[in-house]
Amino acid sequence: FISYIVKFDLKIEVFKMKFKFLLCIDDTDELGGEISTGLLAEEIAAFADSFAPVSFVTRHQLLLDPRINYTSHNSSMCFEAWLSEEQKQRVLDFALELLVRKSAPSAEPGIAAAFEKDIVNAQELISFGKSAKEIFLSSEQAFKTAHEQNVFLKELKSGARGVIGALAGIGLRLSGNDGKIRGKFELKESNLSVAELLRLNFIEAVADENLKPLSSDERVNLIGALKLVFLDFRATLLVKKEAGGNFRNLSVKELRGF
Repeated sequence: FISYIVKFDLKIEVFKMKFKFLLCIDDTDELGGEISTGLLAEEIAAFADSFAPVSFVTRHQLLLDPRINYTSHNSSMCFEAWLSEEQKQRVLDFALELLVRKSAPSAEPGIAAAFEKDIVNAQELISFGKSAKEIFLSSEQAFKTAHEQNVFLKELKSGARGVIGALAGIGLRLSGNDGKIRGKFELKESNLSVAELLRLNFIEAVADENLKPLSSDERVNLIGALKLVFLDFRATLLVKKEAGGNFRNLSVKELRGF
């Protein structure tokens, strides 16, 4: 009887433990629509953030191909959160209900989600994500990969190809070196040192266009809104050295390759 109580208590503790959870959605909008995939991802992340630590949303660019129906850029949106088993189900239920209710009528929405600890082989998911940026993949390949890697994958409409981008986004987020951080950041200052930039709560690293980290005393001219990329698992501000020897942040246009 005592042994049974101990085992029961252990199960409760495991149920309460927090693990890294990844969720990604794709193909939920349409041209001219009122909602975007990014906004839906942020709504899901905000729900999770009401009771658990949540990361920024990353946007992952996928293959542009005439055989693929996409609104403008064929991208998926992913975020991470530290959740218990019970909280994971709450977030997943919320996300599924939201996508059914708010996805555009012509969209082909898909959702992928998993605890990182439960993924069988992260490298296989990363490879799938990288392939989705370069070659045409099928929904069957996505479901096969998800099954093999123990990832929840669901189409919100029969035949919805958004499952491909959703699963790819999980893999690309796991790689730690793909995508842009959703949103832009406006600062009043026009010039800050790297040390000062790193003290801001949304910049985790500053690197040059060759992806080399800058020393803390280097100064950066800040032009327009700041757009960050996901590099080496950190929200990173990329900069370049101009003719005069000063650094400046890269523009949104210059970051299209991410």
